[in-house]
Formats: sequence, C-alpha cells, structure tokens
Amino acid sequence: MIAAVPTLDFIAIRRCLAPLLPLAVAGGCAAPGPVFPPVNPPIVWPAPPDRPRIAYVGALRGEADLGRRPAGWEALRAALVGPTPPVSFVQPTAVAVRGTRVAVSDPAAAGAAAVHVLDIEARSFYSWRPGLRFPIDLAFVGEDLAVADPQLGRVLLLDAAGAVRREIGAGLIARPAAVAWDHVTRELWVLDAGQHALLAFSLEGELLRSIGRRGNAPGEFNFPAGVCVLSGAGGATRLAVADAMNFRVQIVDGAGDVHALFGRKGDAAGDFSFPRDVAADSDGHLYVLDKHFENVQVFDQAGRLLLAFGGQGAAPGQFNLPAGIAIDAHDRVWIADTHNRRVQVFQYLKEAQP
Repeated sequence: MIAAVPTLDFIAIRRCLAPLLPLAVAGGCAAPGPVFPPVNPPIVWPAPPDRPRIAYVGALRGEADLGRRPAGWEALRAALVGPTPPVSFVQPTAVAVRGTRVAVSDPAAAGAAAVHVLDIEARSFYSWRPGLRFPIDLAFVGEDLAVADPQLGRVLLLDAAGAVRREIGAGLIARPAAVAWDHVTRELWVLDAGQHALLAFSLEGELLRSIGRRGNAPGEFNFPAGVCVLSGAGGATRLAVADAMNFRVQIVDGAGDVHALFGRKGDAAGDFSFPRDVAADSDGHLYVLDKHFENVQVFDQAGRLLLAFGGQGAAPGQFNLPAGIAIDAHDRVWIADTHNRRVQVFQYLKEAQP
C-alpha cells in the first residue's frame, strides 16, 4: 500500500509570505546614509590656529559600515531566517584603492586568510580566498589586484572577480613584503625582504631586474618593508622604500641609483623606530607609517619633515600597530590600523590653486 503524500497548501504558504513580499521589492529602495558621515567638530592636523593639512574622514571596520540594506530575495531570506552576520575586519594589514574600490588584506579573517573588496559607491562587499596564506600587501594593476604572500613566496595576480589570473615569482622571490605597480613602464615591483632587494617583473612573470642587497650603504637594504612608485622628472620611475631595519627611507630609480636617503633610529621628530610602509600624495609628499611610533610622518622628497599625526590609542586618528598605507587619486589617505581592526581614512588638504 502506498502512503499518501501530503500536498502543499500553496494558499496557506502565499498567505504566510504575503506580508514579507514587499521586503523583496522595497528592501533596497531607501537610500543609505553616507559611508563617512561629516565629522563635527573637525579633527585636523596641525591643530588650530595653524592651517590644517590633514583632516580625519572616518573609518571602516567591515561590511556593516557600507550601510547596505538587503534587497530582493536576500531581503526575503533575511525576513524568514534572519540576516547574515556582516563580515568584520580581523587583522587588516594593507589597503589598496582604485576609484571607488577598496581592497583590504586580512590574514586572520574568519574562516581563512582573505582579501576583502569593497565598493564605496555600489555598497558591495566580497571576501576573496584564492588559496591565500598570509596576504601582506596589495596593489591594483588596472582592474586586477596583485597580492603579496610571504608564506606562498610569490605574488598572486587576481582578476576583477577574485580568481587567480597568474602567479608571479615562484622560485624567484624569497619573502615578498610589499608590491607596487608602475603603470608607465608596466612593471610590477616586488620588495623582497628575504633577499633584501627590489625585483621588477613583467605581468607575464618574467624577472626583469633586481636592485639592492643586504647592507646599510646607499642602495642597500635591511629587511625592507614598504614601497611606493613616484613620478620622477620626465616620467622616469622612482621608488620610495621603507628600509625598516636601517630605520630610513630611500628613493631610488629603476636602475638602482639613489636620489635621496633620510632617517635614523631615534625618538626625535623625523626619526624612525619601525618604518613599516610609505605612500605619496599628488604633491609628491612622502607619508611614512611607523609601526612602533604608531604615527605618520610626512616629508618632502629631500627628507625635510613637514608634519606628523597619530599616536597610540583607539580614538579617531590614533593607531594600534598600523601596518599599511595607501593614497588614492583624490588624496585620501587610507591606513590599515591593524590591532584596532579598522581602516582609517584621512584627507590631504591641498593648497588652494591661484
């Protein structure tokens, strides 16, 4: 005898779902508030009455800060079984920015090491985990993203969907610490802390040349930690390197010639304790992130100290073992504030143009 199969009461189901269906339509209609609300009173450096040069913009701690509301079937599912918990940063170590896209490396992300990719305008959030072990630094290469992973001993080039397009440097890189893209020469620069050298690669993975070796003479490095590409005279490549254990910054060109060198170990203004990363604004000022001082010192390219901001703590504009800095096309300064589990954002205030 065949048991009777209970039939679905579609009318009853429709009645149950009817109050929820408007959520699927209207869940995303209400405009979210700004990702970075106005800061009032402003937080600026230097303090008044001096003219401000740096202004605090806000912070990102993860997906929830985008203010995105579920829509469509996502909203319906949230109404039925509850919302999916938003992803929060656990150990943000580096940040890269292109347009409205922000990439944050997170070696200790829940589940596995990840790179989180946020779109500030579209309010989208994705976590990419393409076999990463310890993503330590990032650089956008057009729409792709280069990820330096010292535990893999290579750089992964990810496409716009987070899939591995190419692996670069396997067997050639000892321990990548940082990565930078020169869009003029179309060279990918990898700072190798294991070989104490700068390596230039083509996007096809060919090693083009190596600059530096271990030492403390000009052009030599001692566990370098951060690098950024500068625009030199006539568009020539120059690179600023945070030469961590030599407690200095070096500016070198693509052939390895040294154009500037400044800094020393100490606790006076302009000295360093652990220069962890470096970035440049549109006026060519160098922002040196010091992991132990937990601040940022701003220099011109001759090494003259212009400004410092930050300090130990968890308040806006304070840091706890920060590890990465990037400056976008709008002179916004993004800092991976690692042990505060956030990315802080600042604005460089340019001189008014005549």
